[in-house]
Amino acid sequence: MSNKEHHVHDENCGHDHELENTIKLIDENGDETEFEIIITLEKDGVEYAILKNPGDDEDDMFAFRIDEDEDGEILVPVEDEKEIEMIQQIYNEMADEDTEEE
Repeated sequence: MSNKEHHVHDENCGHDHELENTIKLIDENGDETEFEIIITLEKDGVEYAILKNPGDDEDDMFAFRIDEDEDGEILVPVEDEKEIEMIQQIYNEMADEDTEEE
């Protein structure tokens, strides 16, 4: 994930997201759910991914820290409220920048 360009993914960003921006996650019950990768970003050397369930009618997004284990990259849910607020602020700033460029 770290090699992807960091920008807000929407219909105006100029490339097809159908193939490159989805990931399947397995929950604690073994159920598989496909998520859209909205954006990846970095802060203080830590990488994050913001995901959305495209089948969900809500606009809920989920923040994950991108860590590594012996098998490669893994997504760890961000549960710390201050860390979530920091990620949300960065995302909003990036979205504002993309809107200003249009």
